[in-house]
Amino acid sequence: MYNELSNRQKNYIDSIVSEAPALGINTNKGIFSRAELRQVSMVSKGKKWIPNWITHDVSRRADRGVFHIPEVMDRVSTMNVQPGQGVEGDELADVVQVNDDMDATIMVSDDVMVEA
Repeated sequence: MYNELSNRQKNYIDSIVSEAPALGINTNKGIFSRAELRQVSMVSKGKKWIPNWITHDVSRRADRGVFHIPEVMDRVSTMNVQPGQGVEGDELADVVQVNDDMDATIMVSDDVMVEA
């Protein structure tokens, strides 16, 4: 979902994700009120206006003054994934981190692919 947005749209979603916690807005949901989005717009753009791609898209309307923005949860979930957690498609899922036995302060990784 998030990856299908334009750069301008991604920027607004990123603003929601980054500004929401300080504003007390929960990002673990797919529906946001006009009041929540206005707060984000004020902090990120200095204006209260919500982008038209959200407010003028009938398919995004959940109710009066409430909008579906599932891309926020999609973005939050992709940001919370750490390399090595085994997410499908994560090239670093099988990387194992080990300590160098010559010097414990040096970190190395065993990322050599071995065929069985």
